[in-house]
Amino acid sequence: MTKVLFLLSAVVMGVAGFFAFQSGRTFTEVRNNVAAKHKQIRADLAELTTAEGTVKGLIADVARVQGEVDVESEKLKQQKLKLANLEGDTKRAQEGVDAKTAKLKELTQLLADLPPDVKPETLAEDLNRIKQAIADLEAQAEVKQKEVDGEVQNVAAAQARLDGIARKLEERKKAFERNSMTARVVAVNNDWGFVVVDAGEAEGISESTKLLVIRGTQTVGKLSILSVQGQRTIANVLPDTLVGGLSVAPGDRVILENLAGG
Repeated sequence: MTKVLFLLSAVVMGVAGFFAFQSGRTFTEVRNNVAAKHKQIRADLAELTTAEGTVKGLIADVARVQGEVDVESEKLKQQKLKLANLEGDTKRAQEGVDAKTAKLKELTQLLADLPPDVKPETLAEDLNRIKQAIADLEAQAEVKQKEVDGEVQNVAAAQARLDGIARKLEERKKAFERNSMTARVVAVNNDWGFVVVDAGEAEGISESTKLLVIRGTQTVGKLSILSVQGQRTIANVLPDTLVGGLSVAPGDRVILENLAGG
């Protein structure tokens, strides 16, 4: 029995030793694996740190490059603006050249059209001579204008005289027409001192008209109109105008009194 227990104890110890050996080897492997993992982690961490530094450097480079791009973009913008200004200046300069060229062409044509005795070398003297000639002609023209103005005034005065003569002729014509009126005394009322004349408004008679009574070539007297009735006129005989004791009678001729301006 004791031998059995001893054997059992030996077996138990052997098994325990085996498991202890196995546990120790496993622990060693685990520790070695942990150490390796730590080493790998430290390597990876170092690599990440290096990569982070690289990324930060790249970010800084990108920012620097972006700054350079912005600067270059601004420079390009300024260059474009300068180019546009230069193009505008070039266009204006070309327009100026074109204008000068056209003016030169015009002046060349003018020089070609100059009279034979005018030369570019003596152009200033010729211009002064021409200016003097123009001044002389203007002075002569002024004198002539004064003469013309004088003649215009003379013509105006003559026209005024002519108009006056024409007006007087017209007035005389009207007076003649009035005095050429053919009218007769058709009735006489000696009691009331009035007569009836066979003429009226159509012959130019109005209440303010003065009439003369004519017998042959002799004036008999004057009439003062009372009323004008169509083709008849009623007029008073003015006794103090009767000549040589004559009296107005039917058949006597009646004319308009010939007053100036009448």
